Amino acid sequence: MVALLVKGLYPADLSPHTDSDFVNSIFHNKGVVLAARLLLVSAAVVLAVAGVYIVLSVAIRMKKGEWLRKAGPFEIAETEISNIESQIDRWRAAAEAGEEEVEELTKRIEESDELIEQLKNPGKKAILKSKG
Repeated sequence: MVALLVKGLYPADLSPHTDSDFVNSIFHNKGVVLAARLLLVSAAVVLAVAGVYIVLSVAIRMKKGEWLRKAGPFEIAETEISNIESQIDRWRAAAEAGEEEVEELTKRIEESDELIEQLKNPGKKAILKSKG
């Protein structure tokens, strides 16, 4: 496979050497042209492999639930993450406490509604007096 690639990259014929410029004389050599082509192909292969590695690496990290914490000059410090997590825990506790308070107030409102209904209905007054 590699031999076929090298054979395909090898320059079959070069134009006749008419100019004696330094750069033209360097690139008129078949070995130099072959080396330049191999360099370009190897750079393309390296970039392709690096691209596949980056895509697979990001996909695996996303699957594991790991998030990007540093990108170039921007970084999220561990202390900031712990501060955010503590804020989340604090707000969750506050929400749970508020939920308990709402349940207590709902229970009191239901009891008040029952008492109002008993006071509106004269037949149930006797029951209230016997309880009280």
